[in-house]
Amino acid sequence: MKVKTLFNILLVIVALVLALLATRSILRPEKYKAVYNQRAEEIRTRLVTIRAAQAVFRNEFKKYAGDIDTLVEFVNNGVVHIIKTSGDIPDNMTEEEAFKAGLIKKVVETIPARDKILESESNITYENLRGFEFIPYSDGRKFEIQLGTLSSRTYEIPVYRIDVPLDDILINLDRTISPRGSGALSRFFNRVFYGGLANETQYKAKYRPMWLGSLTDASTSGSWE
Repeated sequence: MKVKTLFNILLVIVALVLALLATRSILRPEKYKAVYNQRAEEIRTRLVTIRAAQAVFRNEFKKYAGDIDTLVEFVNNGVVHIIKTSGDIPDNMTEEEAFKAGLIKKVVETIPARDKILESESNITYENLRGFEFIPYSDGRKFEIQLGTLSSRTYEIPVYRIDVPLDDILINLDRTISPRGSGALSRFFNRVFYGGLANETQYKAKYRPMWLGSLTDASTSGSWE
């Protein structure tokens, strides 16, 4: 009887271990995918912010910012100049004639660069403009801007590109899997099911890096578009 009872207990333990391993094998790739998607969405938001800031920067200076710190300074403290006309053009005059007659004149207004950026991209908020230069979870690593020029016989087009390698997207993966401040039960669950997940190269191979812009085409599209 004791032998049979012990055998039954062992069978239950084996069944539980097998069930645990099966559940673990299902949860791990899904968790990896969820973390990647979350990180990619955060990076996409920051790259969209950079793109909007670069567009306003180019409109003001006829070139793109060559490094992220220059762009941050422009967003935080820069201004843009907007040329408007004041006055009325009579029906019997062209705009040029009205200018010569002094009936209309050009007025240059300045507004904060950040206000122009927010106006140009409805999906960007003031919150998006804080810390947009940093790669999420990277302990202060910043996005790097590469500049280039496309030339033709008559003009040159400035271009830029920002690459975000996969290692930068998934850096410090464990912080997202088991965030600080989680309870003891949650930490135990994460350790059992997701321990060492950051080192699983077979999962990593399924995902791709991200980028914004191009050095070979006049495009500011992102890898997600």
